[in-house]
Amino acid sequence: MIWTLFIILLLTLLLNYIILKYGFNNLEYKMITDKKTYEIEEKIKITSIFKNKKFLSISFLSVKEIFPEGFNLKSNKYNLLILPFQKVERTYLVKGTSRGKYKLNEVNLELGDFLGFKNKYKTINMEKYITILPKKEKLKNLISSHGSLYGDISIKRWILEDPLMTIGVREYTGNEPVKYIHWPSSIKYNDLMVKQFDFTTDNSAEVFLNIESSKPYWKNIDKKAIEKSIIITRSILEEFEKEKIPYGFGVNTYLSDNKNSKGIFYYPSFSKNNLNKYLKILGEINYIISSSFEKTLLDIIRLKNTYNTLVIVTPKVFDSYIKPLNSASRIIGRIILITIHNDNLNKLDKNIVTYKGVEEWEY
Repeated sequence: MIWTLFIILLLTLLLNYIILKYGFNNLEYKMITDKKTYEIEEKIKITSIFKNKKFLSISFLSVKEIFPEGFNLKSNKYNLLILPFQKVERTYLVKGTSRGKYKLNEVNLELGDFLGFKNKYKTINMEKYITILPKKEKLKNLISSHGSLYGDISIKRWILEDPLMTIGVREYTGNEPVKYIHWPSSIKYNDLMVKQFDFTTDNSAEVFLNIESSKPYWKNIDKKAIEKSIIITRSILEEFEKEKIPYGFGVNTYLSDNKNSKGIFYYPSFSKNNLNKYLKILGEINYIISSSFEKTLLDIIRLKNTYNTLVIVTPKVFDSYIKPLNSASRIIGRIILITIHNDNLNKLDKNIVTYKGVEEWEY
C-alpha cells in the first residue's frame, strides 16, 4: 500500500515536472478581431484561439489579456484546460471609448501544475492594432455662422452658389424654388417639373485640418479643441462624400507609425475608398505638427489649380495666421474657415467665409 502511494506520488511529481517544463511547447496563441476600424462605443468582437499541438494536456492555463487605456476593460482574465491536439476558442466583446490607434500587445500566460505548488509564466507580444474613429456627428450640430450672411452650412452652397449644369427634369415636390420650374416640360407632361442639377467635374474642394493649437506648438496643447476640430473634419468629409463632390484631404501632422512624413496631403478626387482612408487617418493622427500652419498654407496655395474651394478647420486663428490667410483669399477662389475659438476672425478679409464651433457640444 505504501509502495503504491509512493509510486503514485512519484508519477504525479514527474507529470508536474513535465507539464511545467514542456507545457508551453507547441502551444499556439492568436487573437483576432472582426474588423480593424471601429466607431467609439462600437462593440469589438475579440476571439482568442489556443492550439495545443502535442500529446501532453495542459491541466491549468491562466490567461490575462491586457488592453490599453481608451478601452472599457483594463484586462480580460480566464482559465483553461486544454487536451492534447485540442483547439480552444474564447470570444468576448470590448469597446473603445476614445479616438486613437491602439496596440493590443500584451498577453500574460500562467501555467500551473496539478498540485498547485508551482507556476510558470510567459508573456506574448502580439503587435496587433485597432483604430477607433473620431465621434460621428451631423455638421449642422457642430458649427454656426460667424459674422457673415452665409448661415447655410450646405456643402453644395460652399462649393457653388448656383448649379452649373442641368442634367434633366423631375417632378416638382414643392420644396424647390419657383425659378427652377421647367415650364416646357411641365406643359408636355401636364404636371409641374423642375430642373435637376448636377455639379461639373471642375468643382472640387480641399479640406485641410490644422493641428496647431498653441504657439509654440509643443506648449499648452489644447487637446479638446483639436479633438473637436477632428470631429468637425470628419463631418465635412462625410458631407462631401454624400453629395458626390470631388474632395481632397490634408493635415499638418504625422501618422503614429510614420514620423518621417512631412504631413499628409491628398488631391481632390472621388473614389469609394477615399472616405474610409481619410477617416482612418483622422482616427490615428496625433498632436505633433509636421509644420506650422503658415508654412503649410503656402504649400496648399501652390496647389490652387487642383481645387475650387479650400475648407480649413483649425482650433484657433492666431495673429500670425491673419496675413497669410488674407493673401490666400486673393489667390484661391473660395475659402471656408472653421475654428473652435473665434479669436481674430474680425481681422480676416470679408470674402473668407467663417464659422465657429458650437460651444455646447462635447467630443
